[in-house]
Amino acid sequence: MSRATIVTVTNQKGGVGKTTIAVHLAFALKQMDKKVCLVDLDTQGNASAILSRDPRINMRVGGAESVFDIEADIRPMSTPSGIDLLHGHLQLERVDKEVAVSDAADLRQRVHDLDYDFVIFDTPPSLGVRQLSALIWAHVAAVPTKPAPMDVQGTASTIRVIKRLSESGQNPVLRWKILINMFVSTSKQQASLTDKIRTQFPDNFVQLTFGQRVGLADCLAVGQPIWEFGNTPREVADAWRSLPASLGLV
Repeated sequence: MSRATIVTVTNQKGGVGKTTIAVHLAFALKQMDKKVCLVDLDTQGNASAILSRDPRINMRVGGAESVFDIEADIRPMSTPSGIDLLHGHLQLERVDKEVAVSDAADLRQRVHDLDYDFVIFDTPPSLGVRQLSALIWAHVAAVPTKPAPMDVQGTASTIRVIKRLSESGQNPVLRWKILINMFVSTSKQQASLTDKIRTQFPDNFVQLTFGQRVGLADCLAVGQPIWEFGNTPREVADAWRSLPASLGLV
């Protein structure tokens, strides 16, 4: 029987805050006394650097690539946050060349059997084996987007892929949610686009919006969630801390 709930944070468009969402989700679940592992599938390794507090961790091989090797032991590292980590690194691109998407189904149970309450995948902003595999394994896909025209186009492409995986039977249990991130409340264009997304996907829309805040970069630079950092307004802290509930995980 599967133990871990798999959450994949994904979008084919870069710069929409996937890592910020993935790391804060991990922090929030950990503070609920859940056993959490974050798998960083991005070669930049930003989530890995945040959790490990090692800015050069993406120079080290191993980590996340072990998920794709049926003969390798999966051995996450512990981090100061209490969140375990399979780190991302510069050599991960070879997974897209050496592993076939068709292999992902064979690896599903291996991922689901990991001894965690939640395994969170932070994916690269490109459609390849790493992103597709993480969606094939997922119970829930979280799709952050900025309410801007180019970002919405990337989100639409991502949703089409998710629907195709679900309808084709490659992952019939996959649920998904859209999160509005980096929202600028004074922008009429962003407010209009947000309303359009909400109307188009009412059952998949996370009602909370996450604003553009300088404090987010600052808090992650020291390995802390926004609700523990500085003078974060209570309503902002509560929104980020409620990510697990917003995604229907708790």
